[in-house]
Amino acid sequence: MIQKIIIGVLAGTAIGMFMSSFFLPTDTPIFGIFWTKITSTAIITGFVTSIYAHFSKSKLQVFLISIFIGIIVFYIKYWITGHHFDPGIMGAFTGALLGGTYAVVRKLTSSFRVYKRLETLRKKGFNNYY
Repeated sequence: MIQKIIIGVLAGTAIGMFMSSFFLPTDTPIFGIFWTKITSTAIITGFVTSIYAHFSKSKLQVFLISIFIGIIVFYIKYWITGHHFDPGIMGAFTGALLGGTYAVVRKLTSSFRVYKRLETLRKKGFNNYY
C-alpha cells in the first residue's frame, strides 16, 4: 500500500506541476510551481486515488473512479478557496492521468511477475523439447 501511495503522490506532484505551468509566467521557478493550489490538489487526488487503487482489482474501475475522485477533490478545492480554473475538467484530467498511471504500473508488475515465473520454469528444465 505504501508503494501505491508513493506512486500516487509522485504522479500527482508531476501532473500538478505540469498543469500549473500553463497558468504561471515562464520565469516562475520550479519551487514556486510546486507550491500552487493546483499542485497541492493534484497531490491530494493522487493520495486518495492510490488508496482506492490498492483495494480495487479492476484496472478499468480504478481508472473510472479516479476520474470521479479527481472531480470531487477539485470541486472541494473550488468551494474552499474559490480558485475557479474549471475544476470539473481539471479534476477529470488529473484523475484520468492518475488512473492511467495505476493501470500501467499494474500491467507492468503483472507482466514482470509472469516473466519471472516463466524464467524459473525454464531454468528448472521445462520447455526443453530435444
